[in-house]
Amino acid sequence: MQDAVLPPQYRHQHPPPQLRLVCDSTSQTSSSAPSCDGQSDYYKHLQAYEFHRRISICTCRTADRPAGDDQSESVSTHGPLPVSRYMTLCLSHPTLGYYTTRNVFGSSGDFITSPEISQVFGELLAIWFVTQWAAQGAPSKVRIVELGPGKGTLLADVLRTFKALPQASARPVTSIHLVESSAALRKVQKEKLANSGFADVETRWWDNAVEVPPSEDEFTIVIAHEFFDALPIHIFENTPKGWREVLVDVADPEKAVVPNVTAEPLRLGLAPGPTPASTLYTRLSTVIANPASNASTSPAPSFDTTLPPTGATSPPTAQAPQNADEPISPTLARFARLPIGSRIEISPASWEVAQSVGKLFSPSSSPKGAAGLVIDYGDAKAFGRSWRGFRKHAVVDPLTEPGHTDLTANVDFAYLNEALAENASTHGPLSQRTFLRSLGLDARISSLLRHAPMERQKEIASAAQRLIDKAGMGTQYKVMAITPKGNQEGSAFPFVEGVEEALDQAERAS
Repeated sequence: MQDAVLPPQYRHQHPPPQLRLVCDSTSQTSSSAPSCDGQSDYYKHLQAYEFHRRISICTCRTADRPAGDDQSESVSTHGPLPVSRYMTLCLSHPTLGYYTTRNVFGSSGDFITSPEISQVFGELLAIWFVTQWAAQGAPSKVRIVELGPGKGTLLADVLRTFKALPQASARPVTSIHLVESSAALRKVQKEKLANSGFADVETRWWDNAVEVPPSEDEFTIVIAHEFFDALPIHIFENTPKGWREVLVDVADPEKAVVPNVTAEPLRLGLAPGPTPASTLYTRLSTVIANPASNASTSPAPSFDTTLPPTGATSPPTAQAPQNADEPISPTLARFARLPIGSRIEISPASWEVAQSVGKLFSPSSSPKGAAGLVIDYGDAKAFGRSWRGFRKHAVVDPLTEPGHTDLTANVDFAYLNEALAENASTHGPLSQRTFLRSLGLDARISSLLRHAPMERQKEIASAAQRLIDKAGMGTQYKVMAITPKGNQEGSAFPFVEGVEEALDQAERAS
């Protein structure tokens, strides 16, 4: 994947002509046209330009052209795209998006998730939720909120286990809320619930987590399994001239401007100057680092809430990694200390969703209590170069075959923790291996093996091992728990100090 500074013809820092008349006083043709006088006007017109550009991108394609052509034409016609916009188009385009047009799960898709590997995964999650439900008073009604339910396999396993556990069997799940924007996947989920015997449970679908309503009389369970990794990210690089946004560009701009031709290859490039996102990021970092010299009475732009502090203390500048793959500091000022060449991946969409989830844990939204689990690959730190594609169960260049490739980035759990902190307590993250083994994976697999026919035993054991493989899913995936604010460390087993060391010691002893 080649990175480059974008060529001059793509330095689209000014709006198109119809907006430039409003924003550029030197090119006004009407004496009544307002000028961009001040920073607030600058941001206002940048927002108008971005809106214009997004509409143009989404409408420039023709119905009979493949997704790859659509994306390249968008870039060649309208200039380089932020990575976040590229991801949104590739994954969620209503007719050409990756998640809206194909079966992406299972052996016939591009990847297999933990619930598709073994039923035990969902069973152990259900046991953890029942434990939390009991610890919070065992309310008579329970609802499940799942973000990105996929094929509904995990949901069905959790519901089935709830029904089988004596503690919860008399407390039925009274409602299900699924955050899913894909009409095709909604249909699959509905069929899965019906085939699993839960068609009679009140089920509602939502396009966004912010739409999920509070519940006064239900215990709320929140599941986010492999959800945050697919949310759009911005990528920034620290350069001698300051932070610059990494954009998606065509590999050969001269060829790309020719209409109605096969899509040109794409590349990543650095914006030659500030973009709306990098401008706001740099301004916020400077204000925090030098509050006295940057005092301003003007209100901060709304984007500031999407760039919270993340993680623990970062290493000194001399040792800071080029990929920003060490824990990021508790203030934005520390971002400014990362060395030249460092990159950071930031997901404003993840921050927004996490804040919405956190509100479901507030006493006013869920007075009967709540518990949540976030399971994804990542860690409690920021990443700089984790963005990648998945196709046919292999890691691929995210810029190849747009619309036919899953796009993903490691999840910064520290970032999510900051977004949740106002309304909820978080615990962990732990490795998936530690979480599952602490909840009794080994005992459950032994039970299944005793009752399984010989031809199934090897498959069951192999699937379980895959979930906890030290060189794979067992350590790459992390689990973070969410409980109502005020829950102390250790109140959400197995999220207790020393649990990983104890498990490793027991394994060595055996």
